[in-house]
Amino acid sequence: MDLYSFITHHDPTLNLHIEKEFPGNRCVGGKYSPSSHSITLYQRDIEIQCDRMFHSLEHLEEYTWIVFAHELGHAMDSELELLSDVYDSTLNTEILYRIEENAWDIAEQLIPFIDKKIFDKVRRASLEPYRPILVV
Repeated sequence: MDLYSFITHHDPTLNLHIEKEFPGNRCVGGKYSPSSHSITLYQRDIEIQCDRMFHSLEHLEEYTWIVFAHELGHAMDSELELLSDVYDSTLNTEILYRIEENAWDIAEQLIPFIDKKIFDKVRRASLEPYRPILVV
């Protein structure tokens, strides 16, 4: 199954865009935009992230599915709108962690065909920037 078929199966109203690279200075593999109910994947950024993590592109297909599923997790998260509103009004950084955890929990259920060790490594690395925030 390809990404487009997968997304249509889970939410036919969700749009998927694949672009060459993120337009900003950051290395962003994917983004969910609630206002347009769309996911955008950035191919070159995904390649860079995969190479940084695994020191090769051997796991590029799995990595792409993981980034995609994480963004789909945001799109499918029934708490996202509420949590985003709470964060916007409180700036409580623990809410950001919860938003990301929710997306990862959903993603894990969506792609059981991806090697769990690879998935867990990407998940841990993605959540790492939020961990020091929680200690404060």
